[in-house]
Amino acid sequence: MAANDDPILYGTTQPPTPMQRLEAGPLSIDLEGAAVRYVRYAGLEAIRGIEYLVRDASWRTPPAALTTLRQEQGKDGFTVELDGVVRQDEIDYRYRQTITGSADGRLEVVVEAEAKNGFLTNRTGFVVLHPILGVAGKPVTVTHKDGSTSETTFPELISPGQPIFDIRALRHEVAPGLFVTCRMEAALPQDPETIFEMEDQRNWTDASYKTYVGSLLDPWPYRIEPGARLSQRIIVTFEGSAPAGATGAAGGVALRLGATASGRVPAIGLGLMPEHRAGAGGDDNPAARLRPAFITAYAEAGSEDFAQSLGDYAALANGLGAAVQLELILPAGRPAAELLKEAAKQCAAAGLVPERVLPCPAPYLKSIQPVGPWPDVADLGHIYNAARQAFPESTILGGMCSYFTELNRKRPPAATIDGISCTTTPIVHAADDRSVMETLEALPSVLLSMAAIAPGKPLHIGPSAIAMRHNPYGTATAANPKAERIAMADDDPRQQGLFAAAWSVGYAAAMAEGGVATLALNHLAGPSGLAGESGETWPVFHVMAALCAASGAERVPVEIGGEGVAALAWLEGGRTRLLVANLRPDPTALTLDRPVSGHVLDATAAAGPARVPDWPPAGTPGWRGTEISLPALAVLFAGT
Repeated sequence: MAANDDPILYGTTQPPTPMQRLEAGPLSIDLEGAAVRYVRYAGLEAIRGIEYLVRDASWRTPPAALTTLRQEQGKDGFTVELDGVVRQDEIDYRYRQTITGSADGRLEVVVEAEAKNGFLTNRTGFVVLHPILGVAGKPVTVTHKDGSTSETTFPELISPGQPIFDIRALRHEVAPGLFVTCRMEAALPQDPETIFEMEDQRNWTDASYKTYVGSLLDPWPYRIEPGARLSQRIIVTFEGSAPAGATGAAGGVALRLGATASGRVPAIGLGLMPEHRAGAGGDDNPAARLRPAFITAYAEAGSEDFAQSLGDYAALANGLGAAVQLELILPAGRPAAELLKEAAKQCAAAGLVPERVLPCPAPYLKSIQPVGPWPDVADLGHIYNAARQAFPESTILGGMCSYFTELNRKRPPAATIDGISCTTTPIVHAADDRSVMETLEALPSVLLSMAAIAPGKPLHIGPSAIAMRHNPYGTATAANPKAERIAMADDDPRQQGLFAAAWSVGYAAAMAEGGVATLALNHLAGPSGLAGESGETWPVFHVMAALCAASGAERVPVEIGGEGVAALAWLEGGRTRLLVANLRPDPTALTLDRPVSGHVLDATAAAGPARVPDWPPAGTPGWRGTEISLPALAVLFAGT
C-alpha cells in the first residue's frame, strides 16, 4: 500500500499509528504508541490490550504526547521506556512507562506519574482488555484485594453491570494446558491499595472484557491534587505449555459457499436524522437512487419542526418506494399517551403510516448505571401499550434509540412489544482502526443477548454507522474538524474511505448470520451518508447498493476458513451473489471453492472509476476465477 493511498483507504491524511512487534522467546506483544496490544504466547492471544489512560470528568481521553527514551530488543527479552505528557484544559500530567518482556513469558508494564496541576478525573490509570473469542463463558479465577480467591466465569451473555468486582489478579486458560495470570497493582490518591473491577465492553461492541483501575461504585469524578504521585503496575505470567502446532499465524483465507439457501438477508434500510433530511432526496445525492426496504427516521414529538419532519419523511419514503421505521422521542414533562396520540394525528396529517414505531423516552437517551438512580419515567409497558393504541397499523418495537448498552440496562417488558431494537457504534472507547474493525467480533454476542432479553421477538438493528449520531455518555459528540480518528465523534473520516465499505460488509454479514429481521446501516445523508456534497460516491455507497438489492433475499451460508475476511452471499435470479471484504490493512490471499466472476473495489477503483453511482459500468470485463489477492480493505462484488 502506497502512503498516498491513506485518504482513499481511511478518508484522512492522518496516518495510522504504527505498530511494532516485540518478542522474547514464546512471548510477543504489538506496541502501538504506548499501548500494549495482543499479548501472545506461542502465537496464541492471551491479553488483548494494556493501556494507561487519563480520562477527564466528561470521560474524554486526551491523547498523550509520547517520547521514546529507550528501546532494546535482545534474544531473551525486550525493554521499552517512554515518557508521556497529557495536557488539556486543566490537566498537566506526566508519566514514565516501562515495558519489559522476558523469554520465560513474564511481561511487566509499570507507570510512575506526577500531576503538575490538579484536575478532576473519572479514571486515571491502567485498563486491561481480555479477548472475547474463546474466552466468553469460560472459567476465570479471581484474586481479591485481601489475597482470597474465587471462581467465576467470563459472562457469555453481555452483562449490563460489572461482572467481577474487587480484582487484584485474573487467571484463565488460554488453550488446553496453557494458563495466563494478569496481576494489577495501583495506588490512587484516595486509596493506596486500589482495587480493579471489570465491565463487559461488548455493551459498546468492543471485543473485550475491560478491567480498569478503581471502582464505579466509588464517587467519581475524583480529584488528583497538584504534585500527587501515582504508581501502577501490570504483571502478566504464563503457566503450562501451548498445544502442539499452536502458532496463531495468519495465512490465506478459504471460502466455501453452501449448497442450499438458509434463512434470509435482513430487510436493509438507511438512517436519517432530521437535520439532514433536506439533502436526503435531492438530485445531487446518489443515495436517493437506491431502493432500501425502509428508512429509519428520527423525530422528537412536540418539537418545532416535528410536523415538517414527518411530511418530509413521508415524501422521501414515497420517492424511494420505502417503508418508514419511526424513532419517536418522547420528551419529559408530558404524559406519554398524550404525546403518542398527538404524534399519530400529525403522522396521519402528513400522510405517513409508519411500518414500525419505536417510542423512546428522552431521558433514556442518556446512559444510566445499572444501579441507578433512574429518571422518573412512565413504565415502558404502559408506553408500548399506548403506542399500540395510537398506531394500530404499526409494529411496535421496544428498546432504545441509543445503543445496546442502554437497552441492556433498561430492558423492555417483552410481552408488550412486537420486536426489540437498538443500534451500535464502534467508537465509544477507542477509535483506532484495529479496535473499530474488531467490534465486528462482538456483534454475535449483542444479538444473542437481545434474543435473551425478548425471547421469540424479531431483532431490529440500526441505524448503525461508524460515527456517533448522539452521545449518551457526555454532553455532546466530539467535534472532529481535522478529520482524525476520534472516539465519540459524529463525523468519522473513514466513512469516505474503503474502510467503511469493508466494515459495512462485515456488519451486514454478522447481522444476517444472527437472523436479524431488519438492518438499517449507514445514512441517506449527513456525515454517515454515502456520498460527498458534490455528488461523488464513497466506496460504502456501492456496498449499500448491493445490500439494498439483496434485501430480504434467500441467504446462502458462507464457510470462512481463516481470519480477516467477511462475506455475505444470497440468491438473485437463480445465481449466487457474493460480497467479500478484506478487513485488514494488508492484502489477503482468497481462495473460493468454485469459480466466480466480478469486480474488486480497491484503492485504484475508489480513487476514480467508483466515484460515480454506476460502477462498475455495464459490460466491463472483470475478474473470474477461484484465487485472488484481495488488496487492503478491498471488497469483491461477485456472482457464480
